[in-house]
Amino acid sequence: MKDKIGFIAVGQAGGNIGFLLNQKGFDVAFINTSEGDLATINIDGDKKYHIKNGLGCAKDRATAKEVAKNDFNSINQFINKSLGEKELYYLVFSSGGGTGSGISPTFAKIFSQALNKNIGIITILPSEKDTLQAHINSYECLKEITEIEDICSVFILDNKSKNDILHINEKFVNLFIKIFDYKKYETQKGNIDEAEILKLLKTEGMINIATCENDENTDKLIKNIQENIFAPLENDGNIKYLGLSKGIKFDDIIFKKKIGKYLDKFENTNKEYTLAILSGLTLPLKRIKDMKDKISEEKDTIIKLNTSKNIKLEDIDFLNIGKSKPQENIKKEKMTADDILKNFF
Repeated sequence: MKDKIGFIAVGQAGGNIGFLLNQKGFDVAFINTSEGDLATINIDGDKKYHIKNGLGCAKDRATAKEVAKNDFNSINQFINKSLGEKELYYLVFSSGGGTGSGISPTFAKIFSQALNKNIGIITILPSEKDTLQAHINSYECLKEITEIEDICSVFILDNKSKNDILHINEKFVNLFIKIFDYKKYETQKGNIDEAEILKLLKTEGMINIATCENDENTDKLIKNIQENIFAPLENDGNIKYLGLSKGIKFDDIIFKKKIGKYLDKFENTNKEYTLAILSGLTLPLKRIKDMKDKISEEKDTIIKLNTSKNIKLEDIDFLNIGKSKPQENIKKEKMTADDILKNFF
């Protein structure tokens, strides 16, 4: 099933995760505005693309958008040639950087709405030690992501969760590949099939993965869900689907009380470890609000440094995304890639 998923690694942070995924047998295409960053990735040159006229973006999202806009057709041709037709694509990038943060939301919108591709997102939130600019970039990037319709699952890694960001990357990849072990544990007691795995990955909303040893219990699994490398769960109990490859004696009542109820569950028996995949979660609004507050606290600094010309702090509040919009019931005309490029940059 690995061959049905392709990864588009954008920027340096995306490239670091993309390289690890490639080492595990996944198809990955690497894109960057910096030739120097691309050179650090030890992979065949035909899997790497330097955006025309890109000199790196130095955390400037606007610069990334401009160079990508002028080179989109070639970028898209490179992706098609490198990855071919896939059932699902993931854009991999840091929300706090320049290249990945700047262009990935636009790519996601084009792929999902104009090119009819199933597109998901793997992104990274900044840590407390990261700069104010990284937090501003991340906030703006996430705002754009929330405005995109029809995207699939969103993995949100949180550099605030651990001190070692390389460990977070490795931990994520090791968790992700466990999803594809389902065929090893087919029994008459229950199976998770390919269609169910794809359903978990294609479902809109945040997604979380956690494991525990089979000599542990449901409370330990819950703790690992709540304290892992991903952005923290909202305390709203909303889960659409639960994938459970279990070895522990799973207590459904405890799980629903402490984590939330789910619409459906896909389950099998695992003799080696227990794996939980929570799909269709609410985006981490509290974590995003914390970033907003950090930015707001530095409002005077932003104005003093004259970086506020593209930032309207009073508009940086998309935490009411669950509210219906008047135009949602109106049938929208299909947009082309050119339409999106004109409006989104």
